[in-house]
Amino acid sequence: MSTLNYNIQSSLLAPLSNIGSGILLRLLKPFSIGDFIEIDGQVGSIERSGLQKTTIKKVDGSELKVNNSIFYQRDLHNLTSKNIIALDLKIGVSYQSNMTKVKEEIMTFFTQHERLLNSPKAKIQVSKIKNDFVELSIKPWCLLDDFLDLDAHLESQLAQYLVSKNVVLEEEQPIFSETKMLA
Repeated sequence: MSTLNYNIQSSLLAPLSNIGSGILLRLLKPFSIGDFIEIDGQVGSIERSGLQKTTIKKVDGSELKVNNSIFYQRDLHNLTSKNIIALDLKIGVSYQSNMTKVKEEIMTFFTQHERLLNSPKAKIQVSKIKNDFVELSIKPWCLLDDFLDLDAHLESQLAQYLVSKNVVLEEEQPIFSETKMLA
């Protein structure tokens, strides 16, 4: 009987929590329609904000419906008001390398770099698996004013740093080898 009561309470509390959070979102206004935000690792722009759910249009064009209570349970970053942006770095790492060490070294490099932000936290994930290496997609955050300079130089600086820490990096090899054509 107590599990039945718990299920009934849970099914009633969740919508009430979302409605209460929706009212708070309207009163406190941590974001507006069109603002670019990051919540719980998801990045996108606010499309609609209802009483129970908020719709976020993600960078890939898909929509994400978020319960309003999540905005008070997780870290919310309004990127529009903070004037920040994520960089998109790609690094190929050999299977010989210890991936835990690689991730630790990348995060150490970021914390030592004065123009990268500590929050939102940088994301590191595998984007491609190749025969001889994995390609990591790495997304640290910076101020919009620093973006162009960092975008032009940070990937090569990170690669040099990783090599200095004995991480074996790989470059993608062309599919066809260079051959001379005879006429």
